[in-house]
Amino acid sequence: MSSKPDLISWTQSRLGALYDARDADAFTSACDAVFFPSCEVRENHTPSTLSDFTHGILSRSAASAWVTLSWENLITTVVSGTLIITRYLKFLIRAAPAQHQTYINFSAKVEDCFVQADEYDDLRHITSLYYSSVDTTPPIHFATPHPVSQDEQK
Repeated sequence: MSSKPDLISWTQSRLGALYDARDADAFTSACDAVFFPSCEVRENHTPSTLSDFTHGILSRSAASAWVTLSWENLITTVVSGTLIITRYLKFLIRAAPAQHQTYINFSAKVEDCFVQADEYDDLRHITSLYYSSVDTTPPIHFATPHPVSQDEQK
């Protein structure tokens, strides 16, 4: 049996699985593995239910073909930091997949909870999550038009 991952690795793998889930079953399994059923959630400083929070994540990923995750400034007093999600959409803009980015600042309280343990006999789950996010679309760089002289047109 392998040893339990450290708190930051655990949080990265569990929260990352939410954003990287390819179908509803994988997403539901990821939610069950990371959140305690009565987890307190505050989204953009407003109390939210775990159901509304997870539904929002699932709905934002509907048009995604794949995602990349970038973790920054993680600390372990409570697990907090920044997560940047880049979603590559299923349609093209200027011959490349359209992109959508979400910047998330989060703080998660992780505790041992008496629910089903994972493959490492790990009982940890997030019991409180503070989550602030901003969605952006990277700019599209169009070619700069250049004036054409009369000589060049002939």
